[in-house]
Amino acid sequence: MLAIIVLLAVAGMAQNKSYWVFFTDKSNTQFDPYTYFDIKAIERYQRCGADLYDISNFPLNDTYVNTVGSYSIEVFGESRWLNAVGILATDDNALMIEQLPFVAKVQEIESNGTTASFNIEDNLDALDNSDVLTDQLKRFGGQYFIDKGIDGKGLRIAVFDGGFPKVDTHPAFKHLRDNHQIIKTYNFPKKKEDVYGWSTHGTMVLSCIAGIDDQGQKLGLATGAEFLLARTEVDPEPFMEEVWWAQAAEWADKNGVDIINSSLGYGKDRHWTKDMDGTSYVAKAANKAVEKGILVCNSAGNEGDDVHWMTIITPSDAENVLCVGGINDDLTLYDHIYFSSYGPSADKRKKPNVVAFGHAKVANPSNGKFTDAYGTSFSSPLTAGFCACAWQTRRDLTALQMKAEIEKSADLYPYFDYAYGYGVPQAAYFTGDLKPTERSFNFVEEKDGVRIDVMKVIKNQDVFISVEGADGVLLGYYKTLPDAKGIKLKNKDFGKGKKLTVSYNGFCDSCPISGTGEEITLEANNWRLRGQDGTFPEIKEEGWQETSFLQFDYNLASGPWNGFNRHVAFGRRHFYGKTYQFGLGYSLDFNRFVAKNSLGVNDLNVAGHKVQMRQMQLRGEILERIVFRMWGINWDLGAYGGINITRRVRTTDKTVWKDMDLQPVEPQPYSENVVTYYRRCKAMNLFEYGATTRISYTFENAINLGVFARYRLSDVITKPDGLIGNPANQPSPWSFGIEFEIMP
Repeated sequence: MLAIIVLLAVAGMAQNKSYWVFFTDKSNTQFDPYTYFDIKAIERYQRCGADLYDISNFPLNDTYVNTVGSYSIEVFGESRWLNAVGILATDDNALMIEQLPFVAKVQEIESNGTTASFNIEDNLDALDNSDVLTDQLKRFGGQYFIDKGIDGKGLRIAVFDGGFPKVDTHPAFKHLRDNHQIIKTYNFPKKKEDVYGWSTHGTMVLSCIAGIDDQGQKLGLATGAEFLLARTEVDPEPFMEEVWWAQAAEWADKNGVDIINSSLGYGKDRHWTKDMDGTSYVAKAANKAVEKGILVCNSAGNEGDDVHWMTIITPSDAENVLCVGGINDDLTLYDHIYFSSYGPSADKRKKPNVVAFGHAKVANPSNGKFTDAYGTSFSSPLTAGFCACAWQTRRDLTALQMKAEIEKSADLYPYFDYAYGYGVPQAAYFTGDLKPTERSFNFVEEKDGVRIDVMKVIKNQDVFISVEGADGVLLGYYKTLPDAKGIKLKNKDFGKGKKLTVSYNGFCDSCPISGTGEEITLEANNWRLRGQDGTFPEIKEEGWQETSFLQFDYNLASGPWNGFNRHVAFGRRHFYGKTYQFGLGYSLDFNRFVAKNSLGVNDLNVAGHKVQMRQMQLRGEILERIVFRMWGINWDLGAYGGINITRRVRTTDKTVWKDMDLQPVEPQPYSENVVTYYRRCKAMNLFEYGATTRISYTFENAINLGVFARYRLSDVITKPDGLIGNPANQPSPWSFGIEFEIMP
């Protein structure tokens, strides 16, 4: 059994890995854009001024690809834009590939693509109320598009997701099928066209762009657009999705797509927050798509309630991607929905760009009906459908220009903060129905600060306040309901070069702040940033993570020793890594072994007198942890060693062991009539070492509850002893137990 544990540990260390292999050039390749691209792609290139003959569009060198393939277990994807292939290979072969003359770099793929998580709540009775249906479109002022017959016609939208079950049969998409608006599909993991299976997430996402419910009411605004459906995700698959995402972007480009919706995240499962700076390869692919005239909408992520994650996910962190956060589904209140990730990017750029409902009515592929669901997965497609309609009104704009116009249309613009971005985009901006806003407040300078005087207090209408440094990074932001007395910001002091920006009832204004200090306070003491204390937490170098743990385990029966002997330990562990982690730990252990009857080498085997061995042990461990985040499961394999600080043996009757020089111990709390006797036992081993394995489940990103097995390689008894017997009678080396591990 021990050999199996060791082999599993070695297998975990030497597993095959996924790599990007980047080539030095594209020599000896041919490319004709007019036979490669769809006519709509060519029109888009010409409209935005992109170069059809750009080297990024040329195919890879087949000789390079085939040679790398001969060293690989599998070549599972290619990217023209990155001039790279994704491969599965051993570490040794990856090193050999890196030595090839046409290979520029080999890099392990360290991003885990997952659909932005979501929750479903079946509540069909409530959803029959048309207000619940239309609120997700009303929030955009979508009626302005609907009244003018603007439905995204002429635009092509690609949806990247984990599958689209029942899209080919669900009534929400009947109009798309009847009008042949789904023009292409491709399943990149399976390398075939069938996408109508697997994750239900994609079906719900598509319905937020173009679905129509059973009452004939729109779930999304772009019911007239054309669609390309790409399956790029496999659950669980920790490595390959980034390659498939890049491939899908090139496929979308080739087939004339105007908008990509990606309700996907590449974040905390394998990245640190500092990596969310727009430099991931999937972010580079997203930026490249925008260069070629494609508008990319991506969910901000669902890490807003995770105190260990301080930013958005990639590719939302890409400079040119429209990052969409989530708000609650309310037309009168403006509230950040608790799970939506906060900005900025790791390098402090302004993210998210805009927000939409993170709670929406969606098609339910499980029963062919409709349900409501939560997640930024739905704020992004709602916005993508809006973008298609907005772009229909201004087809002369490039993708970057359109992104800027979407931001300007938002109802807080030019106010910005890291929870709401520029706010919710508004259709009236694009249809010419936007009414001019009137001043709704004034700044009043006072000796000790600035007062915001609201001219008319409107019920449930918040005042949005932010303070920005000279570098454009927010120092703090706040949202509050006003009163007739105004809102007082104390100048203690703001500091030179700072800017105060306020938005209220559609009107936004800014004013510079004078002063010499650096501290910012609000009279109500409610400055917040990500719900924190009003100052932006620095994104520092991350690596080692700490946990605390408490263990309870029992030793198996063996020879004269009872089974289920109690052991307790508490300690700390330090881990490095994400999906694969290396760990070091230390703990204080209290161990007890109980004999079935009295023991001894002097034939004093008298029944009824309990004998115990007790240890207090300082223990260290070294382990590897493989994290299956899709299931919330952790698998540990490791080795431990310890030194016994105390080694004692006890009995309950001094008369039996009068020759053993036992010392009395005070009566035990559980029985004042029993006095135990002990002595230090040098016959017990000073050292202990062995192997361990553990499986645990993660709850709410905070607690791991697990079961474990430990195999002791060392002896407990090292020489004959009159009280504990012969070394041949060792306690069992096996113990099993449970563990609580707490993450700070």
